Amino acid sequence: MKQRMTMLFLSLALLLFPLCAVNAETIPAERQMPRLVDDAGLLDSTEEVLLEKKLDEISERQQCDVAVVTVNGLDGKSPTAYADDFYDYNGYGYGAGNDGILLLVSMEDRDWAITTCGNAIDVFTDAGQEYIVSQFRPDLSGGKYYDAFDCFAEQCDY
Repeated sequence: MKQRMTMLFLSLALLLFPLCAVNAETIPAERQMPRLVDDAGLLDSTEEVLLEKKLDEISERQQCDVAVVTVNGLDGKSPTAYADDFYDYNGYGYGAGNDGILLLVSMEDRDWAITTCGNAIDVFTDAGQEYIVSQFRPDLSGGKYYDAFDCFAEQCDY
């Protein structure tokens, strides 16, 4: 009986494993994006280099992707749906659990959203996200984009 239960468990594990194993390795290289994507052009080149370096360092040390994406429009989607799709489609996520957090800023209606995946869902609780937002939002609202994104990164690291 014990052997039968073990075989059943292993069979189920092998059946479910492919559903959980989608990560950056399965995303074609041309779709994998850096941790900073400034399509809205909110940062100058020096700020981009500094911020991307910081996001990379935090992500590697914490083993959880921390990303910032700016866009001009949302293609008819809600900010949250766009952020979720962007994260999934572009190969974000650290490790087998695709752990990560992404801040999306859209200039179309001056919207933003945060999406989390993997262990980051538990780490960055709703209350934690509200606190992070309270820290960077004044700079974001004031057009101090580098300061806002730097603060987001710092808060995620903390």
